[in-house]
Amino acid sequence: KQWYQRRVRGRRDRIRDHISGIKAKLDKAKIESEKGLATENAAEIASLIAKNKDAPIIIEVLKTKGTSKGISEGLKTMRKKAPETAAVIFAVNDDDVFFHCLVPKKLSSGMSLRADEWLATFSGLLSAKCGGKDLYAQGSG
Repeated sequence: KQWYQRRVRGRRDRIRDHISGIKAKLDKAKIESEKGLATENAAEIASLIAKNKDAPIIIEVLKTKGTSKGISEGLKTMRKKAPETAAVIFAVNDDDVFFHCLVPKKLSSGMSLRADEWLATFSGLLSAKCGGKDLYAQGSG
């Protein structure tokens, strides 16, 4: 009986290791594919900045498939190139929606516009979760 249990345990461990290896390969492939999307997202947000340079608020849905990291990278650029602009950027990727909000300090303190509260007003409509602080928040669903 003991030899049988060891044999089953060994087989189970080999199957678990094999499945873990497959999962690691899939995760790596997903990360590689998202790198390209992140670059596209950042470029699209940079073009939005150029088109709407003097706009106080930008609310936009990206035309390319999106990733949370891509939106984040694009908003870092926005912080530098358009520091007085508040923005909510949405991106859709297959079944997921990602959204990030950036609010300049001047608007946050002067007009009481908070990024986390702004996203909370519509995240329920998207069946999404969100969180963040006064100046920056993000969500997905």
